[in-house]
Amino acid sequence: MCFQATLYFNPSEIPGIEGDIYDGAEAVEELIHVTAFAQPTLPIITNETPNNVSAARWGLVPSWVKDAVQAHDLSLMTLNARSEEVWSKPSYRAAIRKTRGLFPVSGFIEWHHDKKLKIPHLVRVPGPRVFTLACIWDEWLDKESGEVLRTFSVMTTQANELMSYIHNSKKRMPVIIQPENRRAWLTSEDRAEVETLMQPLADGILEAWPISSEVSRVRVETEHPEVLEPIGDVIR
Repeated sequence: MCFQATLYFNPSEIPGIEGDIYDGAEAVEELIHVTAFAQPTLPIITNETPNNVSAARWGLVPSWVKDAVQAHDLSLMTLNARSEEVWSKPSYRAAIRKTRGLFPVSGFIEWHHDKKLKIPHLVRVPGPRVFTLACIWDEWLDKESGEVLRTFSVMTTQANELMSYIHNSKKRMPVIIQPENRRAWLTSEDRAEVETLMQPLADGILEAWPISSEVSRVRVETEHPEVLEPIGDVIR
């Protein structure tokens, strides 16, 4: 699955769909480590405003949710959306058709299980400091407060070879949208094309390394990049 990420980059490094810098990128906060379980508000790029960085809370709340209690409870169950279920599950089926987005990260964190040990690994795309995870988003109106809440869920798919080794408990990985496919992910109305974009990333693109278990104790961290430093060999 994908519940931990790092946004350790300069906002100016977020590339626009046409190669330009996104409007609003200067407001993005550099975060060493975020966990979905804290439900942070993070930058995403939406199909609605593809040249702007928008803010959304991690944990999707569909527009049909009735009240704040249901919104809170459901959002903790929608941190990830499985590609195999997204077309039919009530929480996701409208969003996958109408409101897709991109979540810019510099890496994500998964745990390798070795008997009783859980070893965190930082996974990234070598080269660019920023790459994009596929997400779906929605807006929910709290009728009591009048607040409009924008939220998102990270798409996941079956693991490729590297991620099958690292995330060996469930063998899942986030859907990674390569630069040449970003526009299609945001705008395509062809279900077959969208399903193709939700396939596991080809082998040989990602790299990973083990990092300190201290990262498991941090919720939203902005000051200690050393938690991301390798404590073992790079795996490709």
